[in-house]
Amino acid sequence: KETLDKLERETSEQRAERLRKQAEEILSLVREVPKAFDFQFVGEEVVNGRPAYVLQATPRPDYHAQGKYGSMLSKVAGKIWIDRQDLGWIKVDGQVTQPFSIGLFLARVLQGSRITMEQTRVDDRIWMPARVEIRAAAKIFFVKSLVIDRVLTYSEYRLAEAGVSTARDPVNKIP
Repeated sequence: KETLDKLERETSEQRAERLRKQAEEILSLVREVPKAFDFQFVGEEVVNGRPAYVLQATPRPDYHAQGKYGSMLSKVAGKIWIDRQDLGWIKVDGQVTQPFSIGLFLARVLQGSRITMEQTRVDDRIWMPARVEIRAAAKIFFVKSLVIDRVLTYSEYRLAEAGVSTARDPVNKIP
């Protein structure tokens, strides 16, 4: 609730800065992926009705982590399904091969934890999240065990109409 209240009170400049920082973090992670993994073509499959190339992603032993999330990449292996038509990623399935810490020892994600993410093509134009499945085990402060078993689904996407703002208006509470 506190976070939502803070978001409702932020100015357009604060919102722009927050979104800029988020975009930088995502871009940094995207730039690290090709440096962090060796990719091997393992075949072709159909995912959600779309033909896809399947690649195995194996951490490079000589990879030197950079960025906020770089250290995690060297401790994860998995597969990625790439759409044959537009080369967007349809699905990613990653498994933790070595434990890693998040947030200065606040949580340690344990080996065997897994995340699967799927995207869907909206209006044959853009890729959007469709499903995220997380099955993970972690230790909090090296003491408390935490098991996460979650499935998130996203649906009913609609493209915004031209000239219609998709930003929230925190002052007038207009979504």
